[in-house]
Amino acid sequence: MKNFTTYAVVLVNIFLIMASTTFGCFFTSGYHVHVTNQLPAPELELHCASGNNDLGNHKIVQGYDFNWEFCENFARNTLFFCHLSWTNKEFSFDVFSSGWEERCHDGQCYWEARTDGIYFTGGGRPFKKEYDWKSK
Repeated sequence: MKNFTTYAVVLVNIFLIMASTTFGCFFTSGYHVHVTNQLPAPELELHCASGNNDLGNHKIVQGYDFNWEFCENFARNTLFFCHLSWTNKEFSFDVFSSGWEERCHDGQCYWEARTDGIYFTGGGRPFKKEYDWKSK
């Protein structure tokens, strides 16, 4: 009986450790993507999705963001993309792709929409311009 109790305690501890990992992801990495509007009025319109999850259409006012957390899939081929639209400008791009462990430092991916383009940082680093807007 003592061996069973020891075994049960070890299993419970392993489960608790696994459950406390980033975003509750047991066997894959967890990520948190933020898309922030740094544009003046009107609102930034965005639509984000992956092959499995449509996150819907959203309107974001200046200074606010749309964000979500997820666990990378077991096949490690997770891809999220967004389409941003503001005044007469728009752009579609990947906001997360598997293999971005170094790019999204500590599982954090930050995107900002600014008047001159789309910027990115993986957390703890300065934002860097990644894309220019396209005219509608």
